[in-house]
Amino acid sequence: MAPSRRVLAPALAVAALLSLPAAGHAAQTFGSRLKNSPANGPDPCVDTTPGPCTLVGYINPNDAGDPVTSPAPADGVIVRFRLRTSAAEAVTLRLASVTKEGDTLLAQAVRTGPTVTTQGTGEIEEFPARLVVHPGEHLALDAPAAHMVYNQGGDEFTPLYAPPLVEGQGPRGPSADPTGELLLQAVMEPDADGDGFGDETQDGCPSQEATRGACDTEGPRVRRISVGPRRVRYRLSEDASVTFRVQRARRTRTGRIRYVRLRGSFADDGTAGVNVRALPRRFRSGRLPDGDYRLDIRAVDAVGNPTRTTKKFHVD
Repeated sequence: MAPSRRVLAPALAVAALLSLPAAGHAAQTFGSRLKNSPANGPDPCVDTTPGPCTLVGYINPNDAGDPVTSPAPADGVIVRFRLRTSAAEAVTLRLASVTKEGDTLLAQAVRTGPTVTTQGTGEIEEFPARLVVHPGEHLALDAPAAHMVYNQGGDEFTPLYAPPLVEGQGPRGPSADPTGELLLQAVMEPDADGDGFGDETQDGCPSQEATRGACDTEGPRVRRISVGPRRVRYRLSEDASVTFRVQRARRTRTGRIRYVRLRGSFADDGTAGVNVRALPRRFRSGRLPDGDYRLDIRAVDAVGNPTRTTKKFHVD
């Protein structure tokens, strides 16, 4: 008896789910949750230490114990960032490492992102970026004033550093009392091949470091091969590592021709275009017995795609 449609439907649904590829690591958000609007209050970047300053988003626990601002959760690439500010001004995205010695927050700039000009509407503004990030690093912003801060009570907020933090300098203590929550958030994506491009929106081929668009699955083409008495000449479609093996033609008892590999091989670091490689002495025509030969050529490009081709030649 044939199964009913009611039985088939769930079974097909389960089969379809099982056939789907496993989901990879998805994009993550860290930093401020941007739930609050910029609030006027003391501006230590102007009042205490004339700007510009670097404001570092540290951890600001709320009443429930949840961090309002969080550091990077994993390795990846920041592909865009968001902020809320009440001023139209130029600001620069940074990443900083923070260590605590007693009550002092020592900060050090580790990488620098884009400089953008804000509109200052108080609403969430978003900007593109491409900035490598590692676990535990904190978002920071170079700004002329603290217009992107929500002032509220709490434990630890946003330390300020003036003059701004600079890559290559050692850790520094803050220049003024901390201000409120830094309204800065980043979206980060994984970077499987470590090329500094986010896998989901910036890198069309996350498995190949040298490839940004679609994955390269085509091997290098080797053409216009000529074998002279002392050298081999060939043309490559792209840079590749090339290995050459010399084979001698032998006639079998049935009259068929088979090629027997001679001992040894030689290689060349080929570049796109015409290449000339000197033959090792043992493979030069003056040292090979008269007869028919074949040059077996294997080329491998930068991402591991191989190709194989042969070229027959005669020695007399």
